[in-house]
Amino acid sequence: MKEAIETADKEFIEGGKKDSGYNSPFDHSGSCAIVALLVDDIIYIANVGDSRAIISQNQGQRRYALTRDHKPSDPQEKARIIQAGGKVYQ
Repeated sequence: MKEAIETADKEFIEGGKKDSGYNSPFDHSGSCAIVALLVDDIIYIANVGDSRAIISQNQGQRRYALTRDHKPSDPQEKARIIQAGGKVYQ
């Protein structure tokens, strides 16, 4: 899973470098992905960006968050971005 995400990220970045003009189809402002891997009776969830995964029981009567949004407006996420050498703007 990690290798697939790293490959997709690399291809996205390389594609953006090829066409970085004003009318570029690439938006460099963020990313979003949810990945779920089920192995036997264990589910592994990975998320990036403003995305979320939930699971429900009893036809939606019980709902559980499996992820937390990676929004820069969240103080914990903003601190993580800055600590990693990133910047938060807008």
